[in-house]
Amino acid sequence: MTRGWRRRVREATDADDGQILLLTLGFVVVGLLLVTVVASAAGVHLERKRLVALADVMALDAADAVADEDYFAPGAGQGDPDTEPATVSSASVQAAVAAYLQANPEASARWSQFGWSAEATDGGVTAHVEVAAVVRPALVSWVLSPWSDGITITAESDARTG
Repeated sequence: MTRGWRRRVREATDADDGQILLLTLGFVVVGLLLVTVVASAAGVHLERKRLVALADVMALDAADAVADEDYFAPGAGQGDPDTEPATVSSASVQAAVAAYLQANPEASARWSQFGWSAEATDGGVTAHVEVAAVVRPALVSWVLSPWSDGITITAESDARTG
């Protein structure tokens, strides 16, 4: 009776030969797909951080585009509440952003598709800059294939003149 039981156990376990290899292979494939998703998401996040930093720099540069007569007006920058703050116009903000991008072509060269808009807000006291770019995932697998053409990311920044 003991021999029959041993034989049946041996026959039942022999049917599972090779199953661990398939399970291991499946887990390796899932793990590699997970790595591609995490690496691509991290890359897109870093590109967005770069875009936010560029928007901040361009907004600060545009807020400095104050006309000389406003900047050097008597009492300007003295903290006097009766003195009007220095202002910028939408044209000067746009010109400052365009000049920054022309002087620093590497700032937007990393993106194949890049666009921006800039304007003066709050009565000319604030320079508002919006930028957008298309980034592509670093590693494209079948999981990420819907985004292989790129992901549009945007950033905006405000800088005050005063």
